[in-house]
Amino acid sequence: MQRFDKYWIGILLGLLLPALIAYIYLRQNNLFWLFDEWEMAKHILTKLCIISVFPNMALLFVFYTMETWRLAKGIILGAIPYVLLAIGLTF
Repeated sequence: MQRFDKYWIGILLGLLLPALIAYIYLRQNNLFWLFDEWEMAKHILTKLCIISVFPNMALLFVFYTMETWRLAKGIILGAIPYVLLAIGLTF
């Protein structure tokens, strides 16, 4: 597993996993119609950004227990844009 212990793999996973989770959530619950009005979409996107980061934290726990430190740090760096987006949408 040490050959996958690279920062860029973690950043890529950290960026793609929340987007994939958010898309699956919106697709399964048929919630794309809520984005017609900006105020409603802003509230939904804030909550969706926060919720979609949780799978990153589970993946982070798995990689920390496997002692792949660079990969885990990359996942944290990949999750930061989603957290900043959620904070930015609240104001």
